[in-house]
Amino acid sequence: MMKGLRRELHETVSTTCGRPLNGNDFCERGTLGVERGAAGVQQAHVESTTMHQTGHHHQPLPPPSAEATDGYLASVVEALGDTPETVIALQFLREGTCEVLCVGDPADFEGIIIQSLDMPTEPMAFGNSAEAIGGLVPHLTGWSCLNVPAHLADALIEPVASAAGTSDMRMMDDVYHLLTRRVPPMSTPSVRILTPADRDLVAAASPALIGNGVDRLLMTLEHGHVAGAVREGELVALAYTFATSERHADIGVVTYPQWRGQGLATAVTSLVAQAIQSDERIPVWSCGGTNLASLRTAARVGFEEVSRRVYLIPDLGEDAGSTA
Repeated sequence: MMKGLRRELHETVSTTCGRPLNGNDFCERGTLGVERGAAGVQQAHVESTTMHQTGHHHQPLPPPSAEATDGYLASVVEALGDTPETVIALQFLREGTCEVLCVGDPADFEGIIIQSLDMPTEPMAFGNSAEAIGGLVPHLTGWSCLNVPAHLADALIEPVASAAGTSDMRMMDDVYHLLTRRVPPMSTPSVRILTPADRDLVAAASPALIGNGVDRLLMTLEHGHVAGAVREGELVALAYTFATSERHADIGVVTYPQWRGQGLATAVTSLVAQAIQSDERIPVWSCGGTNLASLRTAARVGFEEVSRRVYLIPDLGEDAGSTA
C-alpha cells in the first residue's frame, strides 16, 4: 500500500522503496463497518464509484457505518493467513483502519477486498474466485488501482476496467521478498537505530523526505523499528517497519535523492531487518517490478524473491473526471 502506487510513489521524489508515510496506521483500533448487502456481500457501505484521473472520488471516503465484531475480524485474519503478501492487510485489519468487502463466509471467503481508510487508492484483493472479486469492485470508492493475486490478474482485467469506465489497463508486478538469513553487522558512519529520544530529530525531518508522515513515524518509534542516516544534523535516509504481523514485518525506506548511491538505503534497511529478526519475525520487502533501485537494495541486504502479485491500473485518460 507505490510513487503513484503504495510501493512506487512516483510523485514522492525522496522515496526509493517502501510505503508512503501518510496517515496514522498506529492509531487505536477503530471501527470497521459490516452489514449484509446484496448477493451475500459483507460490506461497510456501498455507493456508486466515479473514477477520476487522480483516483479520488468527489467526496472523501466516508466513515464506517457500524462496528465490526471481533469474531468477524478474527475470522478474516485467520482466513487470510500470515504470509509476506498479507502482512500489510493484516495490520489494517487488526487496527480497524480499513473496510472489508467479502463474498462468502469470512472464515472461508471466495473473494475479499481490503481497503485502507488512510490509503484508499490501493485496495488489496484476496481469494480464488475472479468472479467474486470482480463483483466487489463496483462497490469500491476512491481507488486508482487494485492489487490482486497473480493467478487471477488476467481474469480480472475486464471487470476492473468496466468498474473504472475505461478499456485501457496497465499491469505491474508487485514483488515480495523474504530475508531468511541473519543480517551481518554493518557499520556506517551516522547511521543508527532511532529511539523515542529521537522524536525531535524525526519531527524536524523535511516533508521532502517523509511527506506528511511524521505522526506515523513518531508512533513507529514507540511501537516498531526506525533506523536513520544523519548528515549535518538532519535525517537524509530512513528505514522503518511499515506493517507487522505475528510472523512478519514489512519494511519501507525513504532517501533524499542527493544522498542516493552512497549505500544509505542498504545501511538503514539492514539495521531495521536486524531489529525485526531480534523480535523473532521475518523481514519482508515488497516493491513494484519496475522499481530497480528498490530491487537492488533488497538484493544487497540479502532478501530473496518468494512471490508476486499484480497491480491492475486503469488508464483513465483526460476525460475520466466525467465518468459515472
